[in-house]
Amino acid sequence: MQVKGFLASLLCLEESWPACGVCRSCQLFGSGAHPEGHVITFEQNPNKEGELRKVLVVDQVRRLTASLQLTNTVSRRKAALVYPAESLNASAANALLKTLEEPPGDAVLILVSHNPSRLPATVRSRCQGLYARLPDSEVAVPWLVQASGVERAEAAMALEASAGSPLRALRMLKEDGIGAYRILAEVLDELRSGRRDPLAALAALADLDPEQLWSWLSLRAASEIRSRLGEASLARLQLEADRNRGLLATPVRKDLLLQDWLIQWSRLSA
Repeated sequence: MQVKGFLASLLCLEESWPACGVCRSCQLFGSGAHPEGHVITFEQNPNKEGELRKVLVVDQVRRLTASLQLTNTVSRRKAALVYPAESLNASAANALLKTLEEPPGDAVLILVSHNPSRLPATVRSRCQGLYARLPDSEVAVPWLVQASGVERAEAAMALEASAGSPLRALRMLKEDGIGAYRILAEVLDELRSGRRDPLAALAALADLDPEQLWSWLSLRAASEIRSRLGEASLARLQLEADRNRGLLATPVRKDLLLQDWLIQWSRLSA
């Protein structure tokens, strides 16, 4: 998560941006052992082996507030990152209010949220809002070409697969993860043109990660909606993709859900 770089810079003994990466503070932060650097995110669910909780709970906040009261031993300030902040349950959010209102010493708290409207008003009112918007593709694509060395078309496809996030697209390009999205794009185009039937498309997509697959199907439907405003069938397909992604943990037949979605896609007008 890129915001961790901001956290490291707040703690850096050289007080540089970006963090110097070589001072004792940076070395400790990089190893996850910095006594003044705290990251609060999903923890393993003690009742379900191997699964992470889907909420941030009050015990995590209490440990954080207790740590912020301790005397500094390395850095001039303490810094804490809470994400995704909208996942704080009611008890955790309430437990955080006092610390947000009166941070101890030089403590800095960073709450990261992709859906700030879900944050309690009591939390939002105690924070300064900084909104990070995605850059336009006219800016992001040339940057990706320069940063990754790929052709413009490849960079544009990675940006599309990453929902417009340049950093996520760059990571995908560096990890050679664009191949799966290219397969999906080709299959959907062939479905629409009648060059591939839904059953063959289903087989071609069998090896793709289901969570990623439904996210990409939703993105593709949304992209079509933007270029063909007013087509209700596309809006329905996007809603179904988002709903089906939420059904992955249920016993429902995932292959039948995907087959039905692909059939509907194949019936869209070109």
